[in-house]
Amino acid sequence: MSLVNLQPWLLRAQREGWAVGAFNANTLEQVQAIVLAAQAETAPVLVQISHRALLHVGSGNALLGLRYMAEIGRVAAQSVTVPVGLHLDHANAEEVLAAMALGFTSVMFDGGALSFDDNVAETARLCAIAHSLNVCLEAEVGAVPRADAAGHLDEAVELTRAEDAAAFVAYTQVDTLAIALGSVHAVRAKTVTLDLERLRQIRAAVAVPLVLHGSSGVTDDHIKQGIALGLCKVNIATQLSQAFTAGARGALAGPEEIDPRRYLGPARAAMSERVRERIGFVGAAGKA
Repeated sequence: MSLVNLQPWLLRAQREGWAVGAFNANTLEQVQAIVLAAQAETAPVLVQISHRALLHVGSGNALLGLRYMAEIGRVAAQSVTVPVGLHLDHANAEEVLAAMALGFTSVMFDGGALSFDDNVAETARLCAIAHSLNVCLEAEVGAVPRADAAGHLDEAVELTRAEDAAAFVAYTQVDTLAIALGSVHAVRAKTVTLDLERLRQIRAAVAVPLVLHGSSGVTDDHIKQGIALGLCKVNIATQLSQAFTAGARGALAGPEEIDPRRYLGPARAAMSERVRERIGFVGAAGKA
């Protein structure tokens, strides 16, 4: 299939109480792992590209990375028969516009550095452009911090307030809303819990699909409860990196191995199995 806008599946997930998995990719093999897993599970899926992935793929040039990933994503979607969306995560306005021009079907504008009013104005401007191109636009109210290898956070936790979410959605007409419920990017162990009462309040205040960032560190029980309470898109990255790296390490146990295909293949297979497991966990299997 061609790349598609997964908004209809997100709205269906919202109605039926499951979630679309958005899986991060940094390499060709990781993109392949995601779409092969989706095909095996007959599931809609989002291939998600971060700013750091763009810098990696573009050798330090994010816009070049966008061009690479747009082509890889397009071919990957054409290689399977399930719906695949290509999503750019945490992007500035320039990257959002470039991604839409290159064929990304979903983008997240991160206006966290702006004032609330300026964030609203810029998100509304980008939403109008996205909707004219049949692209799904996500934005964020609140802040989901990132943990370093030692577990230290790069910014203060700023949980989303229901009244802010309602005002933001009303003014911007955003398609999906990322909210901060206590999760943290890049946490390696499942120890984090969500503020589920806050989620209930936000769900009651807005009608758009809600997005969970930083799910890899959240306990599975709280992710399940969160989906039941209205989370429709669940972002998954660190768990995939763990699986991919473990697959590569296992293949490199022999000291004489030098052929990249001999360790990238097992890494891809290991990550694909993890994606399949998460697709089933969020309830998306069989929903293509």
